[in-house]
Amino acid sequence: MSERRVTTKEEMLADIERAWSHLNGALDRLTEEQMTTRQDAQGWTIKDHIVHMAAWERSVVFFLQGKPRHEGLGVDEAVYLEGTEDEINAAIQQQRQGLSLAEALNQLREVHEQLLKLLQPMTDADLLRPYRHYLPEEPGEGEGPPAINLVYGNTADHFAEHQGWIEEVAAEAS
Repeated sequence: MSERRVTTKEEMLADIERAWSHLNGALDRLTEEQMTTRQDAQGWTIKDHIVHMAAWERSVVFFLQGKPRHEGLGVDEAVYLEGTEDEINAAIQQQRQGLSLAEALNQLREVHEQLLKLLQPMTDADLLRPYRHYLPEEPGEGEGPPAINLVYGNTADHFAEHQGWIEEVAAEAS
């Protein structure tokens, strides 16, 4: 992920909208075959990338609602708390591999809309509250990063990161 961090809701929402638009533009140019059969070096299809982004964005929805992030990811708490990021991502991929492309795209779009609705009434001050404010019972040390970093990292930043990989897979399919 990039090092860019935003400090206001307005700036964050503008970056999210821009990255979301670019991601959807890239996806709209692809065929179902490109999105479901071609794989990257890690064996992920574009559909797997879509499922992955939806799961992590859903974890942010759960976070903002004060619910455990592992539930939003759909992984066991032990995997989330003790596993590596690769182990968490493998669990997400394995759990959702039976989804159709249409279901994966629908989940991504639905969770994105849910997040945007949650963000609407929030203020800069809300978004600058630390992680611990939203999930006080989650194990860990310290207060954690501001919520705005978590939201940004799992939306604008994440979309841009995966768009690059998606475009690489699509280019190899051409």
